[in-house]
Amino acid sequence: MWAKVFRGKKILGDYDIKVEQAEFSEINLVSNSNGTCSVDLQVMRNATKVMRSFRPDFVLVRQHAFSMAQNEDFKNMIIGLQYAGVPSVNSLESIYSLSDKPWAFAQLINNQKRLGSDKFPLIDQTFYPNHKDMVSNVILSRLIWKNQLEGQSIRIQDVQDRQILH
Repeated sequence: MWAKVFRGKKILGDYDIKVEQAEFSEINLVSNSNGTCSVDLQVMRNATKVMRSFRPDFVLVRQHAFSMAQNEDFKNMIIGLQYAGVPSVNSLESIYSLSDKPWAFAQLINNQKRLGSDKFPLIDQTFYPNHKDMVSNVILSRLIWKNQLEGQSIRIQDVQDRQILH
């Protein structure tokens, strides 16, 4: 799509704009601290995979850098672009930060603390560093579990009792 938008356009009347459009899964990159970045792009031409290499002058990222789907963590591509200092239409720092939702929400919490919850309301959330810590903090009122087959019953009065059962 973007190639059609910029076809025949020039920068400062002299430089042709060449658009390369791909998903992160279709590219590989190598970045150097001297500011060079080389991108290898796999494209299909007449049912044949062709590898094309180029050095980006700037990028526009239109894909999330991280997804929970298998093999969908492309934060390393954002790091590579940042490492070489490749300019981006959208901030590479914001793309990287938004690839980690708890990190992004922590930034929103900082804004809320600065501005006040009346001016910057957020929905209350809880962060757990891993699934093992996701034990309810709610104090259970007396709950009775009965094993009908063996005639046993257990009274649970608080969270610690419940944890022992798991």
